[in-house]
Amino acid sequence: METRVGQAADDTETEGYLALARHAFGKTPYDHPTLLAHGTGMVAVRGTQVLGGGLFLPFAQHFGGRPVPSGGVAWLAVAPWERGAGLARRLTEEGADRLRHEHGAHLAAAWTPAPGVYRRWGWESAAVASQYVLHPAELPPGPGGFEIAVPDEAACTRLRDRLAAGWNGPVRRPAWWHGWKRRVTEGALTLGVMRDDTLAGYATVTVEPCTPWGVTAVVHDFWHEGLDALPALLAAVGARSPQVREIRFRRSVLPRPSPLQWALDQYAVVEEGRYPWVLTLLDVRRALEARGWDPHPSGGVVLEVVSPEGKSADYALTFEEGLLHAQRGGYLPVRPSSRTVRLPAGTLAAWYAGALTLRHAARLGRAEGHARDLALLDALAAGPTPWLPDSF
Repeated sequence: METRVGQAADDTETEGYLALARHAFGKTPYDHPTLLAHGTGMVAVRGTQVLGGGLFLPFAQHFGGRPVPSGGVAWLAVAPWERGAGLARRLTEEGADRLRHEHGAHLAAAWTPAPGVYRRWGWESAAVASQYVLHPAELPPGPGGFEIAVPDEAACTRLRDRLAAGWNGPVRRPAWWHGWKRRVTEGALTLGVMRDDTLAGYATVTVEPCTPWGVTAVVHDFWHEGLDALPALLAAVGARSPQVREIRFRRSVLPRPSPLQWALDQYAVVEEGRYPWVLTLLDVRRALEARGWDPHPSGGVVLEVVSPEGKSADYALTFEEGLLHAQRGGYLPVRPSSRTVRLPAGTLAAWYAGALTLRHAARLGRAEGHARDLALLDALAAGPTPWLPDSF
Protein backbone atom coordinates (compact mmCIF):
# COMPACT_ATOMS: atom_id res chain seq x y z
CA MET A 1 0.00 0.00 0.00
CA GLU A 2 1.29 3.45 -0.91
CA THR A 3 2.47 5.81 1.83
CA ARG A 4 1.14 9.35 1.51
CA VAL A 5 3.25 12.27 2.76
CA GLY A 6 1.46 15.58 3.14
CA GLN A 7 -0.50 17.74 5.54
CA ALA A 8 -2.75 15.99 8.03
CA ALA A 9 -6.18 15.37 6.52
CA ASP A 10 -8.03 15.58 9.85
CA ASP A 11 -7.62 15.71 13.63
CA THR A 12 -7.22 11.93 13.78
CA GLU A 13 -4.03 12.07 11.70
CA THR A 14 -2.75 14.98 13.78
CA GLU A 15 -3.38 13.02 16.98
CA GLY A 16 -1.63 10.02 15.44
CA TYR A 17 1.45 12.14 14.78
CA LEU A 18 1.38 13.62 18.31
CA ALA A 19 1.29 10.09 19.76
CA LEU A 20 4.41 9.19 17.75
CA ALA A 21 6.14 12.39 18.91
CA ARG A 22 5.30 11.52 22.51
CA HIS A 23 6.84 8.08 22.00
CA ALA A 24 9.98 9.50 20.32
CA PHE A 25 10.64 12.48 22.63
CA GLY A 26 8.81 11.57 25.82
CA LYS A 27 6.52 14.57 25.33
CA THR A 28 4.43 16.26 22.68
CA PRO A 29 5.46 19.51 20.96
CA TYR A 30 5.09 22.46 23.31
CA ASP A 31 1.84 24.31 22.64
CA HIS A 32 1.42 22.44 19.36
CA PRO A 33 -1.81 24.26 18.40
CA THR A 34 0.20 27.50 18.07
CA LEU A 35 2.93 25.79 16.05
CA LEU A 36 0.39 24.17 13.74
CA ALA A 37 -1.47 27.48 13.34
CA HIS A 38 1.67 29.36 12.25
CA GLY A 39 3.60 26.55 10.58
CA THR A 40 2.93 23.40 8.59
CA GLY A 41 2.37 19.96 10.07
CA MET A 42 3.32 17.07 7.80
CA VAL A 43 2.43 13.40 8.25
CA ALA A 44 3.23 10.11 6.58
CA VAL A 45 0.15 7.90 6.37
CA ARG A 46 -0.42 4.39 5.02
CA GLY A 47 -4.06 3.47 4.92
CA THR A 48 -5.35 4.78 8.22
CA GLN A 49 -2.08 4.40 10.13
CA VAL A 50 0.12 7.43 10.80
CA LEU A 51 3.78 6.41 10.41
CA GLY A 52 5.53 9.71 11.02
CA GLY A 53 5.33 13.47 11.01
CA GLY A 54 7.04 16.76 11.71
CA LEU A 55 6.54 20.51 12.10
CA PHE A 56 7.89 23.13 9.69
CA LEU A 57 7.99 26.69 10.98
CA PRO A 58 8.59 29.76 8.77
CA PHE A 59 10.72 32.62 10.07
CA ALA A 60 13.85 34.57 9.15
CA GLN A 61 17.40 34.05 10.43
CA HIS A 62 20.26 36.53 10.59
CA PHE A 63 23.21 35.77 8.32
CA GLY A 64 25.92 38.30 7.63
CA GLY A 65 23.89 40.98 9.39
CA ARG A 66 20.82 40.55 7.20
CA PRO A 67 17.58 38.61 7.82
CA VAL A 68 17.30 35.70 5.38
CA PRO A 69 13.91 33.98 4.82
CA SER A 70 14.25 30.62 6.49
CA GLY A 71 12.39 27.91 8.34
CA GLY A 72 12.80 25.38 11.11
CA VAL A 73 12.31 21.62 11.01
CA ALA A 74 11.09 20.44 14.40
CA TRP A 75 9.73 17.40 16.23
CA LEU A 76 10.44 14.99 13.37
CA ALA A 77 9.27 11.52 14.39
CA VAL A 78 8.90 8.18 12.60
CA ALA A 79 7.32 5.00 13.97
CA PRO A 80 10.03 2.60 15.24
CA TRP A 81 8.94 -0.16 12.85
CA GLU A 82 9.27 2.16 9.85
CA ARG A 83 12.70 3.66 10.58
CA GLY A 84 15.35 3.16 7.93
CA ALA A 85 12.87 3.15 5.06
CA GLY A 86 13.40 6.79 4.05
CA LEU A 87 10.28 8.30 5.62
CA ALA A 88 12.20 10.88 7.66
CA ARG A 89 13.87 12.17 4.50
CA ARG A 90 10.58 12.27 2.60
CA LEU A 91 8.91 14.19 5.42
CA THR A 92 11.83 16.63 5.66
CA GLU A 93 12.02 17.27 1.93
CA GLU A 94 8.26 17.66 1.52
CA GLY A 95 8.07 20.02 4.49
CA ALA A 96 11.08 22.01 3.29
CA ASP A 97 9.47 22.34 -0.13
CA ARG A 98 6.40 23.83 1.59
CA LEU A 99 8.64 26.30 3.42
CA ARG A 100 10.29 27.28 0.15
CA HIS A 101 7.25 27.53 -2.11
CA GLU A 102 4.61 28.78 0.35
CA HIS A 103 6.75 30.96 2.64
CA GLY A 104 9.71 31.92 0.42
CA ALA A 105 12.32 30.21 2.62
CA HIS A 106 15.83 30.16 1.14
CA LEU A 107 17.24 27.80 3.78
CA ALA A 108 16.16 25.57 6.63
CA ALA A 109 17.59 24.72 10.05
CA ALA A 110 17.04 21.95 12.57
CA TRP A 111 18.29 20.84 15.97
CA THR A 112 19.37 17.20 15.90
CA PRO A 113 21.46 14.70 17.89
CA ALA A 114 21.99 12.80 14.62
CA PRO A 115 23.77 15.21 12.23
CA GLY A 116 25.05 12.30 10.16
CA VAL A 117 21.50 11.50 9.06
CA TYR A 118 20.96 15.06 7.85
CA ARG A 119 24.45 15.12 6.32
CA ARG A 120 23.42 12.31 3.99
CA TRP A 121 20.59 14.59 2.81
CA GLY A 122 22.91 17.54 2.04
CA TRP A 123 22.66 19.34 5.40
CA GLU A 124 25.63 20.17 7.64
CA SER A 125 26.37 21.07 11.24
CA ALA A 126 26.77 24.76 12.02
CA ALA A 127 27.52 24.84 15.76
CA VAL A 128 27.32 22.54 18.77
CA ALA A 129 25.15 23.80 21.61
CA SER A 130 26.25 23.76 25.22
CA GLN A 131 24.53 24.04 28.57
CA TYR A 132 26.36 25.88 31.35
CA VAL A 133 25.98 25.65 35.12
CA LEU A 134 27.61 28.02 37.59
CA HIS A 135 27.18 28.84 41.26
CA PRO A 136 26.23 32.32 42.48
CA ALA A 137 29.03 32.20 45.05
CA GLU A 138 31.53 32.24 42.17
CA LEU A 139 30.12 35.42 40.65
CA PRO A 140 32.13 38.62 40.85
CA PRO A 141 30.46 41.62 42.48
CA GLY A 142 28.05 43.35 40.16
CA PRO A 143 29.63 46.45 38.62
CA GLY A 144 28.32 49.88 39.48
CA GLY A 145 26.28 51.98 37.12
CA PHE A 146 23.51 49.43 36.52
CA GLU A 147 20.01 49.14 37.95
CA ILE A 148 17.82 46.03 37.97
CA ALA A 149 14.43 46.53 36.32
CA VAL A 150 11.56 44.62 34.72
CA PRO A 151 11.86 45.67 31.06
CA ASP A 152 8.95 45.83 28.65
CA GLU A 153 8.75 43.45 25.71
CA ALA A 154 9.36 46.17 23.13
CA ALA A 155 12.67 47.20 24.73
CA CYS A 156 13.80 43.56 24.88
CA THR A 157 12.91 43.07 21.22
CA ARG A 158 14.86 46.15 20.14
CA LEU A 159 17.95 45.05 22.06
CA ARG A 160 17.77 41.45 20.90
CA ASP A 161 17.23 42.32 17.23
CA ARG A 162 20.17 44.70 17.28
CA LEU A 163 22.50 42.19 18.92
CA ALA A 164 21.24 39.20 16.90
CA ALA A 165 22.38 40.80 13.65
CA GLY A 166 25.97 40.29 14.83
CA TRP A 167 25.67 36.50 14.60
CA ASN A 168 24.84 33.90 11.95
CA GLY A 169 21.72 31.97 12.88
CA PRO A 170 19.54 33.81 15.42
CA VAL A 171 15.86 33.78 14.52
CA ARG A 172 14.19 37.08 13.79
CA ARG A 173 11.33 36.06 16.00
CA PRO A 174 7.89 36.42 14.43
CA ALA A 175 5.06 38.16 16.28
CA TRP A 176 3.61 34.93 17.67
CA TRP A 177 6.94 33.71 19.09
CA HIS A 178 6.90 35.61 22.38
CA GLY A 179 3.40 34.51 23.36
CA TRP A 180 4.25 30.92 22.48
CA LYS A 181 7.40 30.93 24.61
CA ARG A 182 5.54 32.58 27.47
CA ARG A 183 3.01 29.74 27.47
CA VAL A 184 5.67 27.00 27.42
CA THR A 185 7.83 28.62 30.14
CA GLU A 186 5.13 29.09 32.74
CA GLY A 187 6.17 31.29 35.63
CA ALA A 188 9.10 32.85 33.76
CA LEU A 189 10.34 36.23 34.94
CA THR A 190 12.23 38.64 32.69
CA LEU A 191 14.80 40.82 34.43
CA GLY A 192 16.79 43.61 32.86
CA VAL A 193 19.75 45.79 33.77
CA MET A 194 19.55 49.48 32.92
CA ARG A 195 22.42 51.87 32.29
CA ASP A 196 21.60 55.56 31.94
CA ASP A 197 17.90 54.63 31.58
CA THR A 198 18.70 52.35 28.63
CA LEU A 199 18.28 48.58 28.61
CA ALA A 200 21.77 47.04 28.53
CA GLY A 201 20.73 43.41 28.96
CA TYR A 202 17.91 41.09 29.93
CA ALA A 203 17.39 37.50 31.02
CA THR A 204 14.26 35.34 31.12
CA VAL A 205 14.40 32.93 34.05
CA THR A 206 12.35 30.17 35.65
CA VAL A 207 13.14 28.29 38.87
CA GLU A 208 13.29 24.57 39.60
CA PRO A 209 13.84 22.70 42.90
CA CYS A 210 17.49 21.98 43.62
CA THR A 211 18.54 18.91 45.64
CA PRO A 212 18.72 18.83 48.64
CA TRP A 213 17.29 22.35 49.07
CA GLY A 214 16.95 25.71 47.38
CA VAL A 215 16.29 26.40 43.71
CA THR A 216 18.06 26.40 40.36
CA ALA A 217 17.62 29.53 38.28
CA VAL A 218 17.10 28.28 34.72
CA VAL A 219 17.96 30.86 32.06
CA HIS A 220 15.96 30.63 28.82
CA ASP A 221 16.98 33.91 27.14
CA PHE A 222 20.08 36.01 27.84
CA TRP A 223 21.16 39.09 25.89
CA HIS A 224 23.59 41.80 26.95
CA GLU A 225 25.25 44.86 25.48
CA GLY A 226 29.00 44.58 26.00
CA LEU A 227 30.98 42.51 28.47
CA ASP A 228 30.51 44.85 31.45
CA ALA A 229 26.74 44.28 31.40
CA LEU A 230 27.18 40.50 31.73
CA PRO A 231 28.18 40.35 35.45
CA ALA A 232 25.46 42.89 36.22
CA LEU A 233 22.92 40.63 34.55
CA LEU A 234 24.30 37.53 36.31
CA ALA A 235 23.95 39.35 39.63
CA ALA A 236 20.32 40.14 38.76
CA VAL A 237 19.64 36.46 37.98
CA GLY A 238 21.27 35.27 41.20
CA ALA A 239 19.87 38.22 43.16
CA ARG A 240 22.39 37.38 45.88
CA SER A 241 19.75 35.05 47.34
CA PRO A 242 20.82 31.93 49.28
CA GLN A 243 17.84 30.13 47.75
CA VAL A 244 19.48 30.29 44.30
CA ARG A 245 22.07 27.55 44.63
CA GLU A 246 22.97 27.34 40.94
CA ILE A 247 22.34 29.11 37.66
CA ARG A 248 21.79 26.93 34.62
CA PHE A 249 21.86 28.24 31.07
CA ARG A 250 19.79 25.97 28.85
CA ARG A 251 21.08 24.61 25.57
CA SER A 252 22.55 27.34 23.35
CA VAL A 253 21.26 30.23 25.47
CA LEU A 254 24.92 31.29 25.48
CA PRO A 255 27.10 31.07 22.37
CA ARG A 256 30.00 28.64 22.26
CA PRO A 257 32.59 29.50 23.45
CA SER A 258 30.67 31.45 26.06
CA PRO A 259 31.55 34.97 27.23
CA LEU A 260 31.74 33.66 30.80
CA GLN A 261 35.46 32.99 30.43
CA TRP A 262 36.08 36.75 30.07
CA ALA A 263 33.63 37.85 32.77
CA LEU A 264 34.25 35.60 35.80
CA ASP A 265 37.02 36.01 38.38
CA GLN A 266 36.85 32.28 39.13
CA TYR A 267 35.89 29.96 36.30
CA ALA A 268 34.03 27.28 38.26
CA VAL A 269 31.66 26.56 35.38
CA VAL A 270 30.38 23.17 34.25
CA GLU A 271 29.83 22.91 30.49
CA GLU A 272 27.78 20.10 29.01
CA GLY A 273 27.95 19.76 25.24
CA ARG A 274 24.59 18.98 23.70
CA TYR A 275 23.87 18.45 20.02
CA PRO A 276 24.32 20.79 17.04
CA TRP A 277 22.00 22.67 14.79
CA VAL A 278 22.23 21.85 11.10
CA LEU A 279 21.15 23.73 8.01
CA THR A 280 20.74 23.40 4.27
CA LEU A 281 20.25 25.88 1.45
CA LEU A 282 16.86 25.27 -0.16
CA ASP A 283 17.50 27.84 -2.90
CA VAL A 284 21.23 28.35 -3.41
CA ARG A 285 21.01 31.43 -5.63
CA ARG A 286 18.51 33.31 -3.48
CA ALA A 287 20.20 32.33 -0.22
CA LEU A 288 23.56 33.63 -1.45
CA GLU A 289 22.07 36.90 -2.66
CA ALA A 290 20.03 37.47 0.52
CA ARG A 291 22.94 37.07 2.95
CA GLY A 292 25.17 39.92 4.03
CA TRP A 293 28.84 39.67 3.05
CA ASP A 294 32.06 41.43 3.95
CA PRO A 295 32.24 44.64 1.85
CA HIS A 296 35.96 44.46 1.01
CA PRO A 297 36.44 41.42 -1.27
CA SER A 298 35.49 41.91 -4.89
CA GLY A 299 35.70 39.69 -7.92
CA GLY A 300 34.06 36.51 -9.08
CA VAL A 301 34.20 32.73 -8.75
CA VAL A 302 32.39 29.85 -10.39
CA LEU A 303 30.79 27.70 -7.71
CA GLU A 304 29.91 24.07 -8.39
CA VAL A 305 27.55 22.60 -5.79
CA VAL A 306 27.33 18.81 -5.62
CA SER A 307 24.26 17.10 -4.16
CA PRO A 308 24.51 13.90 -2.07
CA GLU A 309 23.37 12.02 -5.18
CA GLY A 310 26.33 13.41 -7.16
CA LYS A 311 24.37 15.91 -9.27
CA SER A 312 26.12 19.22 -9.93
CA ALA A 313 24.79 22.76 -10.33
CA ASP A 314 27.04 25.64 -11.36
CA TYR A 315 26.67 29.27 -10.23
CA ALA A 316 28.65 32.25 -11.43
CA LEU A 317 29.25 34.47 -8.39
CA THR A 318 30.24 38.12 -8.64
CA PHE A 319 30.58 40.28 -5.55
CA GLU A 320 31.52 43.80 -4.58
CA GLU A 321 30.84 46.11 -1.59
CA GLY A 322 29.05 43.41 0.41
CA LEU A 323 26.59 42.47 -2.33
CA LEU A 324 26.69 39.16 -4.18
CA HIS A 325 25.05 38.27 -7.48
CA ALA A 326 24.61 34.59 -8.35
CA GLN A 327 23.73 33.43 -11.83
CA ARG A 328 22.90 29.83 -12.62
CA GLY A 329 25.47 28.44 -15.02
CA GLY A 330 29.25 28.40 -15.17
CA TYR A 331 29.96 31.45 -17.35
CA LEU A 332 31.96 34.09 -15.53
CA PRO A 333 33.12 37.01 -17.70
CA VAL A 334 35.64 38.35 -15.21
CA ARG A 335 37.57 35.09 -14.88
CA PRO A 336 38.24 31.97 -16.95
CA SER A 337 35.55 29.37 -16.43
CA SER A 338 38.21 26.85 -15.39
CA ARG A 339 38.57 28.70 -12.06
CA THR A 340 35.89 26.74 -10.22
CA VAL A 341 35.34 26.03 -6.52
CA ARG A 342 33.65 22.66 -6.06
CA LEU A 343 31.71 22.04 -2.85
CA PRO A 344 29.35 19.37 -1.53
CA ALA A 345 26.00 20.90 -0.57
CA GLY A 346 26.73 20.36 3.12
CA THR A 347 30.07 22.17 2.95
CA LEU A 348 28.37 25.10 1.25
CA ALA A 349 25.84 25.27 4.12
CA ALA A 350 28.53 25.16 6.83
CA TRP A 351 30.59 27.87 5.07
CA TYR A 352 27.44 29.99 4.62
CA ALA A 353 26.86 29.85 8.39
CA GLY A 354 30.45 30.84 9.16
CA ALA A 355 31.09 27.43 10.71
CA LEU A 356 33.74 26.09 8.32
CA THR A 357 36.25 28.01 6.23
CA LEU A 358 36.81 26.63 2.76
CA ARG A 359 40.56 26.43 3.33
CA HIS A 360 39.89 24.15 6.31
CA ALA A 361 37.27 22.25 4.30
CA ALA A 362 39.88 21.66 1.59
CA ARG A 363 42.25 20.19 4.18
CA LEU A 364 39.42 17.87 5.23
CA GLY A 365 38.79 16.84 1.64
CA ARG A 366 35.43 18.67 1.63
CA ALA A 367 36.25 21.41 -0.91
CA GLU A 368 38.17 21.71 -4.16
CA GLY A 369 39.53 24.83 -5.82
CA HIS A 370 42.48 27.13 -6.24
CA ALA A 371 43.83 28.34 -2.89
CA ARG A 372 43.37 31.98 -3.94
CA ASP A 373 39.68 31.41 -4.75
CA LEU A 374 39.08 29.57 -1.48
CA ALA A 375 40.75 32.43 0.41
CA LEU A 376 38.68 34.99 -1.51
CA LEU A 377 35.42 33.27 -0.58
CA ASP A 378 36.55 32.90 3.04
CA ALA A 379 37.26 36.64 3.19
CA LEU A 380 33.81 37.27 1.72
CA ALA A 381 32.16 35.27 4.53
CA ALA A 382 34.31 36.76 7.31
CA GLY A 383 32.56 38.38 10.24
CA PRO A 384 29.68 36.89 12.25
CA THR A 385 30.08 33.42 13.71
CA PRO A 386 27.29 30.83 14.14
CA TRP A 387 24.95 30.87 17.12
CA LEU A 388 21.32 29.76 17.25
CA PRO A 389 19.93 30.78 20.67
CA ASP A 390 16.36 29.90 19.68
CA SER A 391 14.82 26.50 20.41
CA PHE A 392 12.02 25.12 18.27
